[in-house]
Amino acid sequence: MRRGVIALDRVVGTLIALSLLAVGGAMVAWQYGELPSAPDSITAGPLTDPTGTEWWPWATGAGGVVAILFGLWWLARHLPRRVGGRFALSGGDGSGKLVADAHSAVDAAAQALARTPGIRDGSGHVVADRGQLVAELTCTIEPTADLDQVHAAAARTAAELATVVALPKIRTRVRLRVARTDKAVPVARVI
Repeated sequence: MRRGVIALDRVVGTLIALSLLAVGGAMVAWQYGELPSAPDSITAGPLTDPTGTEWWPWATGAGGVVAILFGLWWLARHLPRRVGGRFALSGGDGSGKLVADAHSAVDAAAQALARTPGIRDGSGHVVADRGQLVAELTCTIEPTADLDQVHAAAARTAAELATVVALPKIRTRVRLRVARTDKAVPVARVI
């Protein structure tokens, strides 16, 4: 997520929480008669049955469409962005520009990590998350995998990836998913 989205989430969440607390407190105070100027009952006036009016289906339909569009926009803003995998490298001569493909390096690191016993497969890509570049390695491990061995391999791979990519502001995230069942290992038959 981007920093602006995180700040917006916090502001909107705080405003909703404060308004719900204020309305709830006012309702409790009204129930116990602590609001002297409040009426004993509330009437809706001419809107006692809004569902029977001609505008109700159109208003609810429009409100639903607006809510759906807002929800989709909100979810889309929370997705991490993939970034271009090519990054300029320092150095080189005057004849050209040196670039590195970080996506390929991250994917190769995930494939190397997948060769560790107990890890079934791996993939990787570079995303922008909270204003930072993140090399994200995703691997599936066996339910019976040795977690100490997997942790050591993940830490070693992350350190090697940081050396290979050599971007000063890149972070590494290793996501491990546990497979539901162990992968069937072929058994050698003795004849």
